[in-house]
Amino acid sequence: MKNDFKYKALLNVLKEKKYSGIVSIEEGHQITFQYVSGMENRKLNIPITQDTLFAVASGTKFLTALAIGKLIDMKKMSLDSKAKELYDLKMDSIHPDITIKDLLSHTSGISDYLDEDLLDDQEPISFSVPYKDLINPKDFIPIFSKDPQKFIPGEKFNYNNQGYVYLGIIIEEVSKKSYKDFINDELLMPLGITRSGIYHLSQFPEHTALGYLGNEEDSLTNHDLLPYQAGGDGGAIISNSDMKKIWESFFNYQIISKELVEIFMHPHVVVDEKTNNFYGLGLWLKKANDGIYPYLFGGDPGISFTSSYNPNNGKYNFVASNTSSGVWDIFDELKKM
Repeated sequence: MKNDFKYKALLNVLKEKKYSGIVSIEEGHQITFQYVSGMENRKLNIPITQDTLFAVASGTKFLTALAIGKLIDMKKMSLDSKAKELYDLKMDSIHPDITIKDLLSHTSGISDYLDEDLLDDQEPISFSVPYKDLINPKDFIPIFSKDPQKFIPGEKFNYNNQGYVYLGIIIEEVSKKSYKDFINDELLMPLGITRSGIYHLSQFPEHTALGYLGNEEDSLTNHDLLPYQAGGDGGAIISNSDMKKIWESFFNYQIISKELVEIFMHPHVVVDEKTNNFYGLGLWLKKANDGIYPYLFGGDPGISFTSSYNPNNGKYNFVASNTSSGVWDIFDELKKM
């Protein structure tokens, strides 16, 4: 770890907050800061290492978007394909003209089974279907919101988890493979990634960090507070090195075509013009002096995560914690990096 003055404040906050997880920062393809602390498993006293796999929550949406991109490159669909024509949910509340692009860019206007604008961080979320039965994307259909459309498809941005589960269903319908197998076998394995991916809770690979609700030694885990397997909007586990490989492979056109990479990286909708934040397809985008770069966010009980990669200068961040607030506790300092 390079401990120069630039990172002194960040290091102080990490120690003060008893950060559990990894912070890895590279500039010009060189590691400039690295911090590893805490336990993968507190009961068994297994420490976090550089190879630890972390749950990335909504960071999973990037994998879902890439899987859709692969199917587009395979001519199985297009961005303009109507979602209903690929898989009809038979729900009157969902507009028939919603396209794949609308779902990818969070501009579909559909209501959300997990509307983050309405969530209370202090209250556990319960559904009519037990978490243990939420394994495949179609298992989420009974808990989909049946509230009417919020707005006409394509009109504006509104972050939406349900839309990405719908994309997971479409991936299964079009590819004739499970969402899990398509992500692991068709998307990640060709990149040489065999540990990171989609797994059932009972089949997590060795050295996957358990999620904890707090920093206290006796803090509860997030077991039974999340679906047992990814549905398309969350649930993946990824290591630091594999996340970097995914970013690099994306920009080297090894996952999807150059044409699609450029479309994914285009600012399709404004999130916050004052802070230069936009959304592409499956990616948050930041406009900076040296161009546009993508970043990811993820948060759930026992999970906090962010990662970014700037292809213009080789700057890469991987910040993952196996606690609910770990990343957010240090976020102000991260933004200065």
